[in-house]
Amino acid sequence: MYKIVGLNEKDVMDAESFTGALNIFYKIYIDPVAQGKKPNNSETTGYIEAIGKTATTRMYYPYVFEFAVKAGLINNGKLVEPLIEPTVTDLIAEFSRAGVLQMIGVMGCH
Repeated sequence: MYKIVGLNEKDVMDAESFTGALNIFYKIYIDPVAQGKKPNNSETTGYIEAIGKTATTRMYYPYVFEFAVKAGLINNGKLVEPLIEPTVTDLIAEFSRAGVLQMIGVMGCH
């Protein structure tokens, strides 16, 4: 299960798959940001949250966009159809990576 949070945490929706979450996130966050509707704190106002049985983790906008491009889900700023669900292993790796990078940024660790 995934929770999608858009600009300034106003739009909140749920999705069963990462590609479903990405599709929603693209519409409520990535596309508006690309059109110049960028809040001052856009790095931390939109995210996809993976909700597991024992833990949850968030992937904020820059990491969602970076992963989607790397995974071939976004090309030239547009969603690629059909969206193919990344493997569980890839999702775990990317959510973990994003969590660590977010923590480093907040804590100021280098």
